[in-house]
Amino acid sequence: MKPFLPPVPVLPEQYDTLVALAGRCLDQCRTRAIDGTVLFRPDGSGNYDAMWTRDFAYMVEGAGALLDPAEILAAIDYLLAAQREDGAIPDRRQADGTPVYLAGPVDRPLGESCPTDNPPFIVKAMAGYVRITGDHAAFLARRAALYRAMESVPLSEDGLVQVDPNRPHSSYGFVDCVAQTGNVLFGSLLYWEGCQHLAKLCARAEYHDEAHEWYEQAEHTSRRLGDLYDEEFGMFRAASVDCRQLDLWGSLYACVIRVATKTQAHLVADFFKSAWDMCVYQGHLRHLVRGEYWDRLLAEVPRNAYQNGGYWAVPVGWLAQTIHLSEPDVARELIAEVVEQMRDRGVYEWIDSESGHVPGYVASVANVLGAVQSSRKLARGNSPASAPHPQ
Repeated sequence: MKPFLPPVPVLPEQYDTLVALAGRCLDQCRTRAIDGTVLFRPDGSGNYDAMWTRDFAYMVEGAGALLDPAEILAAIDYLLAAQREDGAIPDRRQADGTPVYLAGPVDRPLGESCPTDNPPFIVKAMAGYVRITGDHAAFLARRAALYRAMESVPLSEDGLVQVDPNRPHSSYGFVDCVAQTGNVLFGSLLYWEGCQHLAKLCARAEYHDEAHEWYEQAEHTSRRLGDLYDEEFGMFRAASVDCRQLDLWGSLYACVIRVATKTQAHLVADFFKSAWDMCVYQGHLRHLVRGEYWDRLLAEVPRNAYQNGGYWAVPVGWLAQTIHLSEPDVARELIAEVVEQMRDRGVYEWIDSESGHVPGYVASVANVLGAVQSSRKLARGNSPASAPHPQ
């Protein structure tokens, strides 16, 4: 497994601010299940009153060092205990123990099938736990359940995650209101990443045959991800059928996990440099270029709101890591801007030109924290505060 793009060096005080904000959000989002398990809700304001698999995984990846390892493993087991016989992982599990498998409100689900991202996210959470603790025995004891989860993901013959246009459903929870169909980019990136994590974990435990099988599956998926790359724009498209639009988040994530080639990564960075003000607002990022909206939705989402034009912090670290390849000062300035916004105005799920929405949203700060590292070298005078925006 190739190392992902390195974290962006930032001023120590900016890093410390992110740690403090993440710690505060993590404290506020905690609740307890009926069996006593500590659950980590997506936000501290009570807007999302359950533990979502993907949000929890982002917490472990970006801010896991701030969590009690025993509570991480217990939360993983709380989710795995609700795994269906077909391998499906719940989208979320409530404090009373009730698992919810479909995205959206219980009485108005978004599609008839499970989101495809929960299996790789539970793998990512497990990989994050092992990275923090070195507890490979915990992985080995749960690997059969993780295998069944990954085997439940619907794939095309090309090895890409597939959503039937006649039965649309979520393939990535941060666009669960969007009907991306055909071969889908973000779901495929997550599936590839999950395979890579399983292969690496198996190899470290000297389960070489199983490691080989997961590496082979990842390779099969990666061969066709280029089908979603648009050479004209130097960006990846979100899907092959519905919502075949330039995917800002997905293009960046392909660079961060190094599915994109070096050339593609530099072209993605060039795209953002040329369209910066069409994508970024106050250190937050849209899903699509400003003025564009998703072609097909699973729920009514007003334009310029939420997943259909709101600005998010969740992917900003990926943008900084990608831009850092060629414009390190711009990358650090972006981090400085989002840190300032979070410190002075709050940590939100998404923002628009008027206000922030859903305060105390943990993945927003955890993902930024996971994309940076403290640099004492910068503290000696190389501040990015005056770095210009790309033109």
